[in-house]
Amino acid sequence: MTQSHLLLYVGLAAIAGVTLVQVFRHPGLVFWKLAKSAAIGCLFVFAVNWIGQYFHYHLPFNAFTALTAGFLGLPGVGMLVALNVWLYHT
Repeated sequence: MTQSHLLLYVGLAAIAGVTLVQVFRHPGLVFWKLAKSAAIGCLFVFAVNWIGQYFHYHLPFNAFTALTAGFLGLPGVGMLVALNVWLYHT
């Protein structure tokens, strides 16, 4: 294992540790942020499907797409659309 890999793993472990501490310190706040992101993501996915119906396009609606759209915002929605087109539309 090279030194750069070790530094990457240490950094990821530190981020995971801080996140875990925050979850245990403020579980309600973490749940609220997760619920808010999911709701915003649902709106984004519904908007894409509403506009996409004119182009015969449908983005699957599930927890993964809603949370990805909610956490990453418009770039996340663009990524989901690009991945869907790339993987499922030939």
